[in-house]
Amino acid sequence: MVRGLLGYGVARLLALDDRRPVTPAGIRAAQDRELARILARLGPTAVGRRFGLGDLRDAAAFRDRVAPTGYGDYAGELARSAQGEPDVLFPGRPRALAQTSGTTSSGAAGERFIPQGADLLDHHARGGRAALARLAAAVGPRLFAGRMLMLGGSTSLTANAHGVPVGDLSGIVVDRIPSWLQGFYEPGRAIALESDWERKLARIVERLAHRDVRLVSGIPSWMLVLFDRLCRARGVERLRDAWPDLAGLIHGGHAVAPTLPMLRHHLDPATRLVEVYPASEGFLAVGSRAWTPDEDGPPPLACLCAHGIWLDFLPEDGGPAVGADGLEDGRLYRILVTTPGGLLRYQIGDLVRGCGPGLLRVAGRVRCRISVFGEHVEGDHLDAAITAAGLRVAHYHVAPVLPTPAEPRGRHEWWIESPDPIDPVAVAAAIDRHLRATVLDYDAHRAGDQQLLAPTVVPVPPGTFAAALAAQGKLGGQHKVPQAWADRTVADRLAAAATLP
Repeated sequence: MVRGLLGYGVARLLALDDRRPVTPAGIRAAQDRELARILARLGPTAVGRRFGLGDLRDAAAFRDRVAPTGYGDYAGELARSAQGEPDVLFPGRPRALAQTSGTTSSGAAGERFIPQGADLLDHHARGGRAALARLAAAVGPRLFAGRMLMLGGSTSLTANAHGVPVGDLSGIVVDRIPSWLQGFYEPGRAIALESDWERKLARIVERLAHRDVRLVSGIPSWMLVLFDRLCRARGVERLRDAWPDLAGLIHGGHAVAPTLPMLRHHLDPATRLVEVYPASEGFLAVGSRAWTPDEDGPPPLACLCAHGIWLDFLPEDGGPAVGADGLEDGRLYRILVTTPGGLLRYQIGDLVRGCGPGLLRVAGRVRCRISVFGEHVEGDHLDAAITAAGLRVAHYHVAPVLPTPAEPRGRHEWWIESPDPIDPVAVAAAIDRHLRATVLDYDAHRAGDQQLLAPTVVPVPPGTFAAALAAQGKLGGQHKVPQAWADRTVADRLAAAATLP
């Protein structure tokens, strides 16, 4: 019976992956179908009536009618949904409210709650299956011969005053794991419910240190914390010695490039990785193919064009919005998403860089770029610069050093946590060289040290970034320190958490 369910499930996974549109015409047709379905479903709802969705039939008319929106544009509908009122943002009542991590907020104002209806939850599940399909196609049946660890936040949900469950999306979707995968799922419901991150890690290590784990999914930096703990428990140096049959990683939530040297240390070169681009608002993209640790980095992400959402891209350099089929190689866009959860051309706050029709790379967060002095350095530039420095990096953050009357020029200050000794002068010089060679505005501001001085590097002890998150009550799971910030709020938290020389 179990073998039959497994075979059925894998066959469905591979069939799902085979159906993805890959040509511009196929992408456009798939997206047109998804938009038509969303508009038809949302038309009778409160949000549909407010935006006049009932008479819209195509993308051009939709763009003309609905300008890009943000979280504040739905204040009334969000409040009504949080009270459990039906047919507000989507048909029916909300199943739960997904609490976002607030990564890009300097305070509690960043916490947002995205109502999840039946259609949106089905969409999230389809995105997860697409990622697993991509990995299964590369690895083969051995992926399903052991345990599958999902390293996320607490899956515990707490009902609000109106009885609507609230919590991490990982907790909301865990009950929707298909029956044929339930037997592989780790760390098990009891540990998944654990809200104390340190205790959760200890329990995962105790449970899985000597088991046959074939797949791990999560944020790369938190995976590495687990890998180090597990290696210490087993008395080995590398994860491949503890879990020799680990076949695949599904990674997302943060750029993998800075952590790649440490992943190479732990993983067998034959391990396959698949990147994912999920958000509480929608599952946006999956790696266009599986890749291996010895590559320079992951391939572009393929937009999920036939999975229940509609994607729109607004060029940062001006011009009209384009669909996924109109993405241009190298061009920077703000991503807008229209979902069956009632969000319309919603700006999730991310920047992406086009890689051709249907393909993109995450370039960072709008609020996590660093351009205090007009230097226009995006998140993907920061990742590439620290990778070029040749470090094994666990975490990093870039803060501005603002001009003063005594020193009218500013600079970037890089806070770096690495398991290796850091030469601050050499690392700063390598970062500066890379940015000057690749970012024209940065180079112009650095010319002759007239406007922007060379960067400085602040090495911090292992555990500093985790301590800074713990001080905010945001340790583990989907939480992370922003790559960069426009003021010194995050740097001050790191300074308070670090034991500086």
